[in-house]
Amino acid sequence: MACSHSTSCELYPLLAMEPALKLWKQHYCEGGYEKCARYRLALNGKAVPLTLLPNGKQLAPRSKKEINAAALFNAIQKGRLPLIRSMFKTGVAQTEATTSDGTTPLMAAASVGNAEIINLLLQHNANPFRKNRVGETALSIATRFEHHECVAVLKRKLATSEPADYTEVKVDDEEEARSSIVGFLKKLNPFKSHADAES
Repeated sequence: MACSHSTSCELYPLLAMEPALKLWKQHYCEGGYEKCARYRLALNGKAVPLTLLPNGKQLAPRSKKEINAAALFNAIQKGRLPLIRSMFKTGVAQTEATTSDGTTPLMAAASVGNAEIINLLLQHNANPFRKNRVGETALSIATRFEHHECVAVLKRKLATSEPADYTEVKVDDEEEARSSIVGFLKKLNPFKSHADAES
């Protein structure tokens, strides 16, 4: 049985969007969620720090850019359009952010079927021609999930755009833009508790 807090957990969207973090999701969110430090705090009515990992360790992102990327993917996963608008207004959101499998914010919005967020990302120059590491574009992802409204929005954009209209993201720049929060989480052992780490 899955954790009842999955829909409200701030960390869950990052785990859900990042295929490399499947082990975390399986072990805690879909498995022994009673052992999750975040779940236990929430159950007791206490505030849950955004940086608290399920095994009780604290996530320490290395840069503001990484925090902003995680926040953007989180907001997309939860469909928080007003928050995403605000993130763009304040310069927090970047459409170049990617997960380890090359998923961009536009692809993330296509996977969850949110045409309004797709429109917003396109208004902020998100590149609909970009491909993830398996060669999928936002359009092919929306098509695969049968999100017809998203497919229509993306097809209209592609019909009026050319790849040359967008700044090409070089591999080095893409690696720089990629959130290393993912790498940090992957290095931690989800089966090792905070208490084990201290002993």
